[in-house]
Amino acid sequence: MIRVAIADDHRIIREGLDLLLAGIDHIDIVAHAADGLELIDVLGTTEVDVILLDVRMPGMTGLDVLEHIGKLEPGVAVVMLSMYGDPVYVSRAIELGASGYLLKSVGQDELVKAIEMVADGKSYFQAEVSGPLVARMVGDDAHGPVGEMTVEQLKILQLLADGADNSGIAKALSMSEATTKAKLRVIYGSLGVQRRSEAVAVAMRLGLIT
Repeated sequence: MIRVAIADDHRIIREGLDLLLAGIDHIDIVAHAADGLELIDVLGTTEVDVILLDVRMPGMTGLDVLEHIGKLEPGVAVVMLSMYGDPVYVSRAIELGASGYLLKSVGQDELVKAIEMVADGKSYFQAEVSGPLVARMVGDDAHGPVGEMTVEQLKILQLLADGADNSGIAKALSMSEATTKAKLRVIYGSLGVQRRSEAVAVAMRLGLIT
């Protein structure tokens, strides 16, 4: 059984999600919260596997709550919910540890699939959300905090994921180690991370590398 908590300041959204998940035998909605503080209180008293978390809420935003959850309840998977797939919000949610991101127009089948995947330790980002973010990162709309991600940078990320060190990357791409280090710094800045392990994790969640 997957225990789900729903946090959204709009009652109609909470009830709509209830309806979408009604009758799904292996999913149990164990709690509702109308704001971030209420959700944090819920987590102190209720066992939860997956949280469906609104991005924009009064007081504490969903991203603020996500940061708290990461510190207090690291074993809980969080799927962000939004009316819009703004790449800035998606990127920040990934940095803070979100396991998924869905638009509120999501259908029942995709919602259930997302819950199942994140409960199993995987990630799920709706195509309407991940598509614009990936486009920005590979340069189709490269501006803003995510930055530009070139084909060469994607190759470097894949080499990182494959376990290559700086000298291995330099040899594979016919560049000096100094150039490799400089390019890695640019990649880290584009992804908003500080270490190679974080860069690989973010890139894998986005489906940029395997």
